[in-house]
Amino acid sequence: MMKVFCGGVLFLLVCAAAPSADTTFVDKQLDFRMYLPANWVCYFQTDSQCLFEDTTYSYPAVLSISRYALDSTLYKTADEWTQAHFLGYKLSVEYSVDPAGVVLYSNADTTVKQGSLQAAEAYSVFFSSDTAIGSWAEYVRFTAAGRYGYELYAVSDTADMSAHIGYYVALLEGIVIDPNDRIMSPYEFRHAVSAAGKRLSSSWFDPRGREIRGTGLSRNFANGIYLRRAGALMLFVR
Repeated sequence: MMKVFCGGVLFLLVCAAAPSADTTFVDKQLDFRMYLPANWVCYFQTDSQCLFEDTTYSYPAVLSISRYALDSTLYKTADEWTQAHFLGYKLSVEYSVDPAGVVLYSNADTTVKQGSLQAAEAYSVFFSSDTAIGSWAEYVRFTAAGRYGYELYAVSDTADMSAHIGYYVALLEGIVIDPNDRIMSPYEFRHAVSAAGKRLSSSWFDPRGREIRGTGLSRNFANGIYLRRAGALMLFVR
């Protein structure tokens, strides 16, 4: 997680986009496709990253797809890149000081797939001593294909992530990187949301990673970081 500062000023990325109906988003430059529900748009795009948001803010998270050139001198296979960056992510979270991070869930076994590609995933919570920032959570997936590695993530405040984790996971899992894979249909997407929610949201956690008994308490820690205010201001990018 990186904040973009310059001279003590936090840069805000703003980009207006018109809402749309359910659609298939295709990025030929980064070589991926994904199913986008109604009102979700790509609002920031470079030659290495795409950022997505719900223009109604019913789902406040920011979704990101980043692509990196795979160094063949370091990684003999695409799967080696996936495992190395997954382990690097876990170490950076667990040994961070401010913000303090906790990996609440992680999985890198052979059952985790991005379509037909081997993948690894984690769900983490962060807490900053800066009360203006507070706490936030993120779900991240790593995968690789050919000469490129991909990092996919959703980031939002802790309450939103607890409430909608299945929805965000399903959107990211549905991203198609291998051209031989097919994009998820709306019907399959609904089933994926349910499956992802059961896998990752069986418990609630406070910003320091402590389990909270009873889902009725989930809204009590909603005063953490908010990525947008007054429209579409983004506070965090990688």
